Amino acid sequence: MATDGVADANGKPLNGPDRLSQNERAGAETDDRTDTRRIAARGEQKYAASWPADLWHRLDAMDFMNQAMSLAGTLLLCAFPFFLILAAVSGRSAVTGIARHLDLNQQAAADVGHLFASSTVTSAAVTGLAWVAFIFSGICAAASVQALYERVFELPSRGARDMVRQLIWLGLLVGYLFVAGLVGPWVRHGGLVLTVIIGLVTITGVWWGTSRFLLGGRISWRTLFPCAVATGVFFVGMLLVFSFTFSGMVISGTQRYGPIGTVFALMAWMIAIGVVIILGSAVGLMWQDRRAASRKVRRAQ
Repeated sequence: MATDGVADANGKPLNGPDRLSQNERAGAETDDRTDTRRIAARGEQKYAASWPADLWHRLDAMDFMNQAMSLAGTLLLCAFPFFLILAAVSGRSAVTGIARHLDLNQQAAADVGHLFASSTVTSAAVTGLAWVAFIFSGICAAASVQALYERVFELPSRGARDMVRQLIWLGLLVGYLFVAGLVGPWVRHGGLVLTVIIGLVTITGVWWGTSRFLLGGRISWRTLFPCAVATGVFFVGMLLVFSFTFSGMVISGTQRYGPIGTVFALMAWMIAIGVVIILGSAVGLMWQDRRAASRKVRRAQ
């Protein structure tokens, strides 16, 4: 039988039906590849328009992990010594406060306590220039939080002009922590649900006021509110997670690396605070932008 030169994989000539079957298979494979590309393209388009992609792009633009680690380093070097000295000068135990806020067990609290001298020794060492360093460390901590918010909301830094504002915010924060230390034990006696509710409302209010005050009123209360709510939710969630895991982190780190392992655990806590602040702000801004966009679409329809 005459053929037109078409052969199979073994070099044998293909007759009409065989050649038709091979052509059909080749066409079907081409159609499958085309369908796969279309499905992949649709998936990419849907993901690009989804909130996870939007959130990731925002976080990536904020350089969130490096910013969180930078804030953690500043908090560990400045905020931590500030509150340790403040607790010692006021006659309180900083270790007791840390153990209470992070719900540390007895062994973990003892491991953290080995890092610090007693309140009496610490307060006696604060003289002369130590007071200047003490206040300066607090200002640096406040400035780092302010700089993080300015980066999130793409605002220029105003430098030394905000030093008074940072001092005032620091004083307000100290007052809040003092009141929280007094009221906290009473709230915890009400159970986990009451503690979470009151903690969420309080922490949301704190971050709402913090962002408004440190940004000098350059961002409206209305814009900041969703960011504060998201930050409050994430912050309470972080505290709940650490209340179950932080004791284990401290004990494990101390057993493996000695006292520096406890420092590693505290550093992880500071990094988590930075991540929560950035993530809360990004989620709040994303929610507002997407809500505004959906309103425009509905109005256009």
